[in-house]
Amino acid sequence: MDDPIRREIGFYHPLVTNHIDNDPTPKDQAIYVPSISQNFAIDIYKNKWKRALPEGIEGKDLNFLDPNNRLFRISHALSSAGQALGQTKPCIITQRDTKNTLIIGDSGGYQIASGRLHIHSDYDREKILRWLENTSDVAMTLDVPTGPLLRKGYKFKSHADCLKTTMDHLDFFHKNRRPGKVKFLNVLQGNSPAEADDWYDNVKTYPFEGWAFAGLLRHNMYELCRRLIIMMDEGQLQGKDWIHVLGTNELEVAVLLTAIQRAINRYANQNLRISYDTSTPFRLLAWRSVITLPNFDTKRMSVSTTQLPDGDEFIGSKLRWPWPSALGDHMTLGDVFVQKGTFATSNIDTQSCQYLAHHSLSALCWAVSVANRVFDSETINHQYTYCRHVGAAVEAINSVLKTGTMSNLIRYRPVFAELRHSLAETGDDDRIL
Repeated sequence: MDDPIRREIGFYHPLVTNHIDNDPTPKDQAIYVPSISQNFAIDIYKNKWKRALPEGIEGKDLNFLDPNNRLFRISHALSSAGQALGQTKPCIITQRDTKNTLIIGDSGGYQIASGRLHIHSDYDREKILRWLENTSDVAMTLDVPTGPLLRKGYKFKSHADCLKTTMDHLDFFHKNRRPGKVKFLNVLQGNSPAEADDWYDNVKTYPFEGWAFAGLLRHNMYELCRRLIIMMDEGQLQGKDWIHVLGTNELEVAVLLTAIQRAINRYANQNLRISYDTSTPFRLLAWRSVITLPNFDTKRMSVSTTQLPDGDEFIGSKLRWPWPSALGDHMTLGDVFVQKGTFATSNIDTQSCQYLAHHSLSALCWAVSVANRVFDSETINHQYTYCRHVGAAVEAINSVLKTGTMSNLIRYRPVFAELRHSLAETGDDDRIL
């Protein structure tokens, strides 16, 4: 649909096609996709609670994949074969409304590379392939991450070893996939620009439906734009459906990926969508932490976390939960902190953990939405009151992808160098729940 206001200010973005008509995320915006804990997905679907839920909340309200959810809803989520391959219990992912949700499947490459999941034969490859086809709408091809090469103890010893095994996986997927069952994303790795070029030049021979950016350079916006220019020049973006960036939920990256999607939609492929994921709301529980509030200033955007208190004084308290979220606005401290059992070590139980994960997810999604809204408004007059370096990069991305030239990219290199993710990265660590 044409938007006269956006067209009037010269910043109109086409609304990309998407099979989810009532998607809560604007279709011209990159989508944050949570990687959902299997225990959470099972418990929420089971809806069997040992304690009363917060006042005004029903069990069905906690299923954020339900398109009729009145509390908090998202349309997209990620599930990994590394976590869910052998999971047989019904959950909110397997029992979802397939017309109003989209599941992105991770192939479990990291878990395989780290020894948590094993491939001994084509039987194991096929098991993962069929799980992806039966569970997801969009899925990563099976890859061997290169990031762990920078640490000791990795069973793959070189970039060439990772690439060779990945090519074997790609060949199997290409020959044995069921056409039309799922859109596959060819995963890109590499710990340096030269390695990334070598990886891309090899895997691009397989004609999958989109791309996934992983590895050391996945947040490096200069290198990401360099790869996109190469892809545009070679026709590797035109006709593709999806790009997924693995392991990020930082607000600055969220804004920049939205800028990239909009530029691609304008200048190369109006139907392509970008998504990105983390398991952060669920992983925080391991550190007894939750998301609190977003922080915006002239130099940085971030999402704050805090550790949970623990003590008998919180048990049964009617004081409101302090941090705002869809569920948090209904909770009291007494909903979270309970009497310790005989062998318990804290005042939170499994039910509390599912509340806290839900809270952190909706708080994070709200922060991502606010960050995009702020930059949408500030792009009108180019007067960036928050994170001016990100605003400069948003405009650089549009210029670079409009011209599609390396010379223009190089001209903007100082702009990209100001970003937090211009140099070192940490690899694929957040592909693990």
